[in-house]
Amino acid sequence: MERFEIPLNNGGKLVVEKNQGSEFDKEIYVGVENASGAYIQDLVVVRPTYTIDNETVKFNSEPFEVLVYADADNEDYTNKFIVPLHKEEE
Repeated sequence: MERFEIPLNNGGKLVVEKNQGSEFDKEIYVGVENASGAYIQDLVVVRPTYTIDNETVKFNSEPFEVLVYADADNEDYTNKFIVPLHKEEE
């Protein structure tokens, strides 16, 4: 499992984790776990944009989607940002 944890003062954890699902394996979740280890709140999902072709998810190389869950009482994201990939100058 690809995961990073930051302990919080209340015994919970700020967690960054790669999606373990086979179709959406390019997503990264940021959320909060309580002291018992239960996932209690989504904060952000970051992923490349994607299309669905014949019921198969196909991720693009760019741009990226950032889904923000700013309402603590709602499980749906509140803001969606499309972020282009920075082009390096040659």
